[in-house]
Amino acid sequence: MLQLHSMNMLEKKTIIVDNLSIRYYQSADFWGSGVLVFLHGWGSQAMHFSKTLEKCHNVVALDLPGFGESEMPGTAWAIRDYAGFLRHFLEKLHIERPILTGHSFGGNIAIKYCAEYGDVEKLILIGSAGIRRKTLKKLLYFILAKVLKVIAYLPGLTQLRERVRKSFYTAIGSEDYIQSGALMETYRKNIGEDLRKDMKKIKVPTTIIWGENDAMVPVADGKLTQEHIKGSQMFVIPGAGHYVFLDKEKEFEEIFLKALS
Repeated sequence: MLQLHSMNMLEKKTIIVDNLSIRYYQSADFWGSGVLVFLHGWGSQAMHFSKTLEKCHNVVALDLPGFGESEMPGTAWAIRDYAGFLRHFLEKLHIERPILTGHSFGGNIAIKYCAEYGDVEKLILIGSAGIRRKTLKKLLYFILAKVLKVIAYLPGLTQLRERVRKSFYTAIGSEDYIQSGALMETYRKNIGEDLRKDMKKIKVPTTIIWGENDAMVPVADGKLTQEHIKGSQMFVIPGAGHYVFLDKEKEFEEIFLKALS
């Protein structure tokens, strides 16, 4: 059983998985079974969750491929690719039935992993971004962007093309795409994938934690996630945003402890 206790410093390690150099962090008391495995969000890294992880026992947290200090994949990955990579990572460390915890994009990977492999003891989702809605606004902007993209490829209009691209993704609430750099194609592969069918396949105890003021992934998405994962519990923390574990650390850890016990 995992418990929040005194500080348990994390050891910085490197491993080769799927021919990629992967940075990960492991607690000194790591013993292989019932491990808390943390998956960070898009544009983040494992150590952003370190304040909570250092108070836990039997912990592993990794920088996902392309993030933090882990190597970039040679091709654009879909969520299924990240889930397959996670499978191989866990096998290399001989981790069985982990307590899988994912924030935002990391939550999406955790959902896909549970749906496809199932060998998870518990699932904890923090502001997970697995719900995608097709709205009229997004459809109109998509059509407009396609039209302007064709126009912008005319000679001498390179700068216009860049402005069109940025305006489009900002308007539909996907500013992360602009900052994706080398991961841009990976972002495009993942941003449109709705995981509701995967959620329905999940059979393990699941806790969902959300910030009331999450502007990136609204509480309504959390409620839909709860509806689709049978038997799951949801906790909304007042006054917290997308990084709920940083905004309301004490309140978050109280809920997190109960989920681990």
